[in-house]
Amino acid sequence: MQLLQSLMRGDQQLTVRIDEHLLTLTQATALAEQRAKAGQGRQAEHIFNQLLAQATEWHREKRLDDAEAVYRQVFEAEPSYIDALHLLGVIYSQRGDHQTAERLIRQALRENPTADTYHNNLGKALQALGRFEEAAASYQRTLELNHSHVLACNNLGKVFSELKRWPEAVASFRRAVALRPDYAEARGNLEEALRQQEFFNKP
Repeated sequence: MQLLQSLMRGDQQLTVRIDEHLLTLTQATALAEQRAKAGQGRQAEHIFNQLLAQATEWHREKRLDDAEAVYRQVFEAEPSYIDALHLLGVIYSQRGDHQTAERLIRQALRENPTADTYHNNLGKALQALGRFEEAAASYQRTLELNHSHVLACNNLGKVFSELKRWPEAVASFRRAVALRPDYAEARGNLEEALRQQEFFNKP
């Protein structure tokens, strides 16, 4: 929580839609907190879930500042919403602040250590920081938790490529393509890894 507070800068006057009503982010969060204090947990959860749904939609639309403001406000109001903290870390990674992303995602993982997507996104932050062995471990943990996590397969292959561990890179990309035959990026990565493997295996 201390780290999150040190990063606070969200627009609390952001307008959100709750049950077809337009409220500021501050008003919506206050309403959810009031419901929770009144013992109306389901109504509070309903409001928080609508806020997170709006935030994830904005996140997909690359409205990062707006999504960030909601993730922050929701997590500050109700720290059990760990995914808001994780997604805040993803936003920092998208902005290039991978060290902050790592700290936030690790904080989320302490609360939910079996979240495969959290491990995958931690790996991406570590990879961007050039910490390839740690990134590989994160992707491998993702795949232990979810054998069909195709993005982690591709990401692991890219890390092995950085480390010039071509047989492992090829195996990872093959696995990604097997899981999703139309995954063009993984197919391209596989072709390049095969070329590199052939080159380095030449006498």
